[in-house]
Amino acid sequence: MQVVEATSSDIPEIITVLKSSLGEGLLPKSAEYFIWKHIQNPFGGSKILLAKENSQIIGVRAFMYWNWVCGNDVIKTVRAVDTATLPTHQGKGIFKKLTLQAVDECTKEGTEFVFNSPNKISIIGYLKMGWYDNGKMPIYINAGSLFPRMYSEKSVNNLLSMYTMQSALDQFNANWEVQHSTTHFHTGINKAFLKWRYQDCPVANYGAVIELGGFGIVFRLKKVNKFIELRICELWTEQEGGEKQAKQAYKKLIRNIRPAVVTCGVSPLFYHKKNNPLGFFGPFKKGPTITLKTLANQQLNSFNHFKKWNPSMGSIELF
Repeated sequence: MQVVEATSSDIPEIITVLKSSLGEGLLPKSAEYFIWKHIQNPFGGSKILLAKENSQIIGVRAFMYWNWVCGNDVIKTVRAVDTATLPTHQGKGIFKKLTLQAVDECTKEGTEFVFNSPNKISIIGYLKMGWYDNGKMPIYINAGSLFPRMYSEKSVNNLLSMYTMQSALDQFNANWEVQHSTTHFHTGINKAFLKWRYQDCPVANYGAVIELGGFGIVFRLKKVNKFIELRICELWTEQEGGEKQAKQAYKKLIRNIRPAVVTCGVSPLFYHKKNNPLGFFGPFKKGPTITLKTLANQQLNSFNHFKKWNPSMGSIELF
């Protein structure tokens, strides 16, 4: 068995391995999705290692690059995402070998840490390889409408057609960006990132209400029981006073969408005098469990237990 870096010509066979090992699952395994995720990513093309035997791909391991910013500081990290081994070769330690080699290569490149949000089964393997449990991501929660709308694909698509990402982003020039927080690390918000992450995403639809110079709300409509969850993926204001405009727009969203519940990550980019933007409750440690592993940076004090780290819901959503 040999371990090599993937090339674009390997993509069709990689998709076959992912489907053979994982099935379609929660997210479809397609070349379009793979290219969007691993090649078009504005943080850079992913590190993708392949295990090959007799020129056949028998294992895949992908680390997706992601940057966190605070003021002028940029922390370059990777997110452990796609991994698969052909069923006929499982149990041979291929996952561990590929993962540890990716860790070693990223460390030598100067990548500061690796993170991911494993499930209850996969977390066991990561902890054995040196990851540690950083706890559940803090989120805000709020009640939605007194008369929540029943969830259906048709109603969700109709609602999102009123708040398209394209129409929201068309008002910005290519260099537009939100000023970084100087107190907490977060994903930098600019037009290129929003277009890639929310407009061009081939596996999920997003909506947005954005007022140039004022505020931004990017959201997704998820099914919770029989109703709708309004999940706010990104939330920001560009200047003091924007929070009033945002609150008016938020109330209008609730009236139009009628969700049963609203969730939102902690945003250092949203100006508010109180610790409850838009009237939310929290934050509560109710988000996904995040695991970390130090790479080139052995001191993750700002990120440990989310001390000075505020990932958005959109940054942590399952990829």
